[in-house]
Amino acid sequence: MAARFSLRPVMFDETKRPLLNDSPFTANVFKYESGVEAIEFSNGPVVCIVLPYQGQQVWRLFIDGENMTMKSMYESPESTDDVFNFSYGGFLIHCGLTAMGNPSEEDDHPMHGELPHAKYRNVYVEVGEDGKGRYVSIGGDYIYKLSIDTGYVFSPELRLYEGSRLVEVSGHIKNLRASTFNYMYMAHINWLPINGSRLVYSTPKDNQHIEVCREDFGDILDGEEAKRLDAYTSRLQKNPSLADVIDFETQCYNPELCSIMHYRSDEKGWAHSMQIRPDQTSCYVGFDTSILCNGLRWFSWTEDERSCGFALPNTGNQRGRAYAIKNGLMKKLPGYGEALLRYRFGKLGPMETVEMENRINSILKNCGQKS
Repeated sequence: MAARFSLRPVMFDETKRPLLNDSPFTANVFKYESGVEAIEFSNGPVVCIVLPYQGQQVWRLFIDGENMTMKSMYESPESTDDVFNFSYGGFLIHCGLTAMGNPSEEDDHPMHGELPHAKYRNVYVEVGEDGKGRYVSIGGDYIYKLSIDTGYVFSPELRLYEGSRLVEVSGHIKNLRASTFNYMYMAHINWLPINGSRLVYSTPKDNQHIEVCREDFGDILDGEEAKRLDAYTSRLQKNPSLADVIDFETQCYNPELCSIMHYRSDEKGWAHSMQIRPDQTSCYVGFDTSILCNGLRWFSWTEDERSCGFALPNTGNQRGRAYAIKNGLMKKLPGYGEALLRYRFGKLGPMETVEMENRINSILKNCGQKS
């Protein structure tokens, strides 16, 4: 049973207006000065600010009144078709589907594909109840059509359940053509790092399962900064677990550093990762590995940015479409077929954190590793 409210751009202006008030659920609509529409929806402990027509990205995530989102130059979103260069600072950005990652010289796609700046239709807020309890959700449809080539509908939904501090995310993909649709996806989830936090994750800590990527940033770094990043990258490649405790003084992620993480899953097919903070609460990401088989790690620590993307659920890696095609990393959806991506993120209390760490240890024990 559910009640769905369809939205239109004319409903948004710079005055925040209530759309829903069904305790404990609320939803308010407003528009940033840049003209970008936003929906603030909540189940009480969790508040998400979503940009319904600009990529359906989660611009900000607050849990128990705390901003969990990365630090960036952008206090509010800009109206742009190039999110990663001109409006980068959101908590969650959908990436894909015809391409994903940083384009190589062989690629012609924008960074992380068309989804980051996708324009959505049929945007809605929904209140309902299912087997897990009462919920409020927001979703929409993005329709992509390239004549005699590609056609799909991507329909993401974010769902908050009553009393929960987790956000449940689904991404439904429908192929609109008779031919096979080759696709990629990544959930770019950008947490604020907390110094002294421990990273706990269901990935064996060896070079077979963790690939620390060496990048050339050219003129972005001066000579000493480049040497420091290169030296730290070399140490991580020899011992990936050096990154397991966040230390702003000894670690180097300027401007960024990626590691490709090959996760192991539990008996339900889900992989798990946490940033366990000094207060013993944790930031958590879990994902269904039936399609999202990897969890890229992306850190960026500069004077102006600070992000701990400790688990970015994805179908392959960040090296672009040409690399994915050459290495068999594209997912295939048959003609008129459908697929469902599933993941969740949020905050775990101290007891929940201990339980999740025990679950992760159990997964690693089954493959001869410890967290």
